[in-house]
Amino acid sequence: MYEINELLVKLEQSKNDEEYYKNYLEFAKSTALQIKNHSNQDSWISQQVQRKYNSYTYDEIEEFLANPRSNEKQLRELARYLENTSQMFQRLIGYLPSIAMVCPVLIPARMDLGTIKVKYQDAANYMSLLNLPHNLLQVYRVCFREDVFYGLEYETKDAYFIKQLDPDRCRISGVEYGSYVFQFDMSFFDNTKNTDVDIELLDEYEQYIPGFFTKAYNAYKKDSNLKWVELPAENTICIKLKEELDYCYPPFASAYKEIKDIEDYKSLGKVAEEQANYKLIGFKIPRLENRQNDRTDNFAVKLSTAQLFFDLTRDSVDDNIGMFYSPMDFESISFASNQSNTRNKVKEATDQLYDSLGFSKLLFNSDSATTLQYSTKLDESQIFALNRQLETWVSRKLVYKFKGNFRCAFVDVTQLSINDVADRLLKAATYGLPTVSHYCAVLGINQNDMMALNYLQTDVLDISNNFIPLSSSNTMSAKSQEENKGGRPKTDTPADSTVRNQNAGTNEESQASKL
Repeated sequence: MYEINELLVKLEQSKNDEEYYKNYLEFAKSTALQIKNHSNQDSWISQQVQRKYNSYTYDEIEEFLANPRSNEKQLRELARYLENTSQMFQRLIGYLPSIAMVCPVLIPARMDLGTIKVKYQDAANYMSLLNLPHNLLQVYRVCFREDVFYGLEYETKDAYFIKQLDPDRCRISGVEYGSYVFQFDMSFFDNTKNTDVDIELLDEYEQYIPGFFTKAYNAYKKDSNLKWVELPAENTICIKLKEELDYCYPPFASAYKEIKDIEDYKSLGKVAEEQANYKLIGFKIPRLENRQNDRTDNFAVKLSTAQLFFDLTRDSVDDNIGMFYSPMDFESISFASNQSNTRNKVKEATDQLYDSLGFSKLLFNSDSATTLQYSTKLDESQIFALNRQLETWVSRKLVYKFKGNFRCAFVDVTQLSINDVADRLLKAATYGLPTVSHYCAVLGINQNDMMALNYLQTDVLDISNNFIPLSSSNTMSAKSQEENKGGRPKTDTPADSTVRNQNAGTNEESQASKL
């Protein structure tokens, strides 16, 4: 403000036209800067602003997608960032894992009838300890977000869980018993600080495989060529969704650009809404009629007076209302825009996103259609493909634990198809097919619990004899219903009228003959 007042004084004291217009130009520039500082709307009215995802520009994202083999780390970081910041991407990532159901069934691989019962009970107890329906949930989630899951198993007689490893420190190195094995970067332990627990990293990892990591890390410190060390297959899990690729590629990476477009269109809609409420007030400085030998811009009031009233008005209105003054006439200024056009662009971009991913948009809206069930079957097939890998991994554990006497099979079922699958298994069981174990697995009863509950029901509680259901048409036989049909009870000494009717063939017999 002080600078503008100084310019006004210089302007009014100008001695000639050249000096006058020079001072006037400086004043105009200073006034424009002041108006710009009073309103921040100018920065909103732009569709060329590049949003950044986790410090990556739009062009960098396109480069990552064009060369995924060299940008695995960056693509994973983007997937995690979008999962945390975009509700739409979070729903996409969580859709398939949320409908997945882990229903393992333990099957004998060798028919040794002499000892199979005892061994089977031990194997069923072990499967119960693994608690696969819980521990594999994170595997599904990570695989559909990042493509590959690397895990380290912690197992005791009474507990089991899986710790996810940093994928930037892991790489697939081979296959054992049909399931992946991988190497781990020993330089990970150069940083002894642990953010999870109050012990050093090396001490923590020693609890998973005692003695292994200390030995491998000491060897790496002596020889840097031993940086990558393959972890024991019996203590690890490695599941990769896209087995056809020899590099990691997040399944929904192709949606990064579409999601960015949707967010940009939403931001533009907000900008348009605020822009429609933006007001701009103009003040016209009056001029005197031109006379001979007068200056071209001969204002009726001093510019210092105009500036004074401008400042008084500026202090009285909100900062989001723009103000200016001009010696020329001007028309009404409006910033209203077509809101429906922006909303349509958001809808179109959203539809394009679902189409590019192969998902039906009906899955994420309240609408319904008969074709939806066929769309979900295609989605379920991706889960079932992942189940085949998990079957192989569990069967590998059973090889180490029970010398290959058993294998594991996962029932192909999801939250969307559970009723149909359960009905099919139950119908097969009624015809004598051995599907009771599969049926119980779908109901959430593992085989260890199935045997325990069956023993409890038959031998301990004797439910079939002690729990007699109430009589109803569903529980009564045809004979009992015939005996208990309605009507007057029969007697050995019927009345004379009854005897005459019976001899004449009336009532029930005569009605039956008419039929």
